[in-house]
Amino acid sequence: MTTEHPERTAPPPHRPLSDWIARVRPAAPGRLPVIGPVNDGDERTDARTMPRFRTEPWTRTSLIVERAGERCRALALRASDGGAVVELDDCGAPIAVSETGAELIDRLENHWAEPPADPRTVDRLRAEGLALRYFLLHRLARETDAPAALFHSLPWERVDAAARSATALLHAQTDGPPASPVPPPDGELRHWFTPAASSLAGPLQVLEAGLRTERAGPWFGREAANLLSGLLSAEPRRLPDATRNALAGLAGVLGEADRALHHAARLAAARLTGMHPVTPMRRLLDSDFVLRASSGEPRSGRDEPSGRGEFLEQWPVAAVLTVTGNRLLEIEMEIEDHPDPPTRRRTDGPLCQPVTLRPVMEDTGTPSAGRGIRYWMLLHTGAGALGGFIAVPAPDHTFEVDLDAPPLPLRFLDRVPPGELEASLHANEHITLSEWHRMIDDLAPWHPAHTALAAYVSRHG
Repeated sequence: MTTEHPERTAPPPHRPLSDWIARVRPAAPGRLPVIGPVNDGDERTDARTMPRFRTEPWTRTSLIVERAGERCRALALRASDGGAVVELDDCGAPIAVSETGAELIDRLENHWAEPPADPRTVDRLRAEGLALRYFLLHRLARETDAPAALFHSLPWERVDAAARSATALLHAQTDGPPASPVPPPDGELRHWFTPAASSLAGPLQVLEAGLRTERAGPWFGREAANLLSGLLSAEPRRLPDATRNALAGLAGVLGEADRALHHAARLAAARLTGMHPVTPMRRLLDSDFVLRASSGEPRSGRDEPSGRGEFLEQWPVAAVLTVTGNRLLEIEMEIEDHPDPPTRRRTDGPLCQPVTLRPVMEDTGTPSAGRGIRYWMLLHTGAGALGGFIAVPAPDHTFEVDLDAPPLPLRFLDRVPPGELEASLHANEHITLSEWHRMIDDLAPWHPAHTALAAYVSRHG
């Protein structure tokens, strides 16, 4: 008899939803059970990956324990030897669940690869606590291709309210104050929505609060760009119709408020609603194109270019992609700007347009899901336009050039790796060293651009 390889054996269906658990200890008669320390004292361990839950059979259940001095029915797991653990939330408190809710979790776990997502199941989930829904959906999203309808059990009415409020506040700044004050959203968004979409609730909450309080200083460009990036990467079906419409409306207003955001905003709105499709600012360049383009004489200067070009346009953005004779990919981009650029943009400082070169998978002919190589094109302000230019090595294989993402202020590239920034400094051939110093020297001392600039100077003088 042969034994199946352990790595090929499906794990038991019942495992923690949360990354924190606590053992349940016997209690004196008439007293509630006592729970032990988080993860047996190792809070950094993820309970979902503990060997005991992958090698031993567990039963999904619920137990009455104490939570903040009160009786609480908590989500739990029971081992075959009778031992039990309860699952804990981010604060280390037991995750509340109803008796029927524990039965529902049991049913979902028994059909983990294809969990039910009928309206009754979604309604039953919606009746449970938010922490339970969050941890369930987080693990489902990480381990399965979960049905989109399950994510509708999250409290999307909070997102709807925040999006409508931000939209009204932006309108009020251009069209005058509304007839009646815009009520503040009810309930914090926090991290509860990340199983459905990352970089959505956080930027939205900061954006709405900043507009409501008329926050001063640089901040708007970061939150607006992060929100639009989140909308461009979100799976629209995971958001209810009302939420998609509210966020699409906000995206449209962001695009009207700043033309630098216009293309990304329209593209995000089109993805959310399926209406008014927008042509992406992307182009596939195959290896034959690169070879033909590089077969000519190397360029001798900017005034005598050689190579082949591709033109992309989606008002107010236009771009020219050129592969030169010495196998450089040149990208020149222009955004038709407002006659009077928005005050917030001037406050945020210089903008950088992300440019991503993404390899194409040979078997499918589609761009890979990976991030690819990203460069940051500095957008300088000219007469009625924003413009930028970079020159980077052209990949040998077929690749996609992606210009869809919204630009970010240079000051907010504080989480970009220094190596990526250094490559971008080199790619922005039209920007002088003194200009880089003028823009970077005043950034926060921990900003990675300082390290990137020092490395750039040491390599290129």
